[in-house]
Amino acid sequence: QVSTAWKLSLLKLNPLEKVPSDIEVARAQTPKDIDLLASEIGLLPSEVDLYGKKKAKVSLSTLDRLKNRPNGKYVVVAGITPTPLGEGKSTTTIGLVQALGSQLNKNVFACVR
Repeated sequence: QVSTAWKLSLLKLNPLEKVPSDIEVARAQTPKDIDLLASEIGLLPSEVDLYGKKKAKVSLSTLDRLKNRPNGKYVVVAGITPTPLGEGKSTTTIGLVQALGSQLNKNVFACVR
């Protein structure tokens, strides 16, 4: 089984001393356009239905094209009681993705709704 590393262009992070509010975090980062992200992770343009520049749906036919690739891991973050600072499922999910990607060099993806 061969794993193919994605060729992601990383967004710059600016660590802060003080823990910022949620709105400060949201305003501090400009999201990557989804068509660029899709191409970086190997999706074909015909497999991605864009909804503006930041959202998309991926066609189920992508599974047929990738059926001979090894399966990845799927982690569900659910049922967490938030800390007094409001750190709950979303914060934990993003933290896991950042750690797996930056510290373990894994191809990672998060879907938060």
